[in-house]
Amino acid sequence: VLWPYLLEFVTPIPFTNALTPLCKSLMYLAMKKQEEGENASLLRYDLNANLPSPYALTTRLLVVSSQPYVGDSRGAAALRLLNVLHYSVHPTLDQLWNKKIPLLVEHIEG
Repeated sequence: VLWPYLLEFVTPIPFTNALTPLCKSLMYLAMKKQEEGENASLLRYDLNANLPSPYALTTRLLVVSSQPYVGDSRGAAALRLLNVLHYSVHPTLDQLWNKKIPLLVEHIEG
């Protein structure tokens, strides 16, 4: 029930202060779905028209991560969510993001 619904709150600006716990919750839910074998279909746009587009999600999470120390490590949480959603954003991002995003998160937290 929560999975597609929570994604709708990532892009609106008024929910910026809630992004850290929202990204952490979404990351946990996405990882659970992947464990169940639903990797390729994390975001099903054909089943839920209210989902933000892959471009909107990517843009929002990258913009939030550009200020990594604001809002209780909001940037690291946004990058982690972006890493989990990489296949839903674009399937060819797998190798690049699995290599680069963990390094960025490590740098931010270090």
